[in-house]
Amino acid sequence: MRADMVESPDKLEHLEWAILARATNQKTCLKLLRLFDKYSSLWKTKDRAAAAQDLVSVGFSLWRAAFLAEKTGLRSEVFSHGRQFLEKMIEDNAIAYVQDKSSREWTFNYYTRNARSSLQRLAFKWPDAVSPYVNKARTPTQRWDYCQQLFDEAVEGFEALFEKRSAERKAATQRRQRRAQKRANRATVRKITLKRRSLPKR
Repeated sequence: MRADMVESPDKLEHLEWAILARATNQKTCLKLLRLFDKYSSLWKTKDRAAAAQDLVSVGFSLWRAAFLAEKTGLRSEVFSHGRQFLEKMIEDNAIAYVQDKSSREWTFNYYTRNARSSLQRLAFKWPDAVSPYVNKARTPTQRWDYCQQLFDEAVEGFEALFEKRSAERKAATQRRQRRAQKRANRATVRKITLKRRSLPKR
């Protein structure tokens, strides 16, 4: 085996992180998809539909960013890759994963900032379901891990909210049914009573 084919320990460590990161993200996205299907009727209000859009945005942004986290974070590199990305976009009029990867110093920041923006919007609108984003200096993988943690918690938070809402709707339906049954019973009793009163006395 050639020397240049031997992966460095740092490279292998990053690949291990990337594999676990993608698996974690995919599991959360699958959980979100199930949540959409289970409570499809509850997602159709204006606020909840917007929340669904933000949750999908977070899931996709982190899924994409997990492939791009091997970066230096140097400002000069971020600028250089941003310029390179812009040039490719103008020159080729197309952007695919290859361009994302080759410009990862910039594209990783783009995707994680998009995830953070959606998480912050969710936390503002749905504080009972989503924890606020805490700004802090983090390495690229730490930043990704933190956003993914908030994403996990957000999906769990919405699941808890919807379970509660679904239980409340079920209880309200049962109360209406009981009231309707009581009214029907009273109407039946009145009908029987009136019928008896109308019978000729012997």
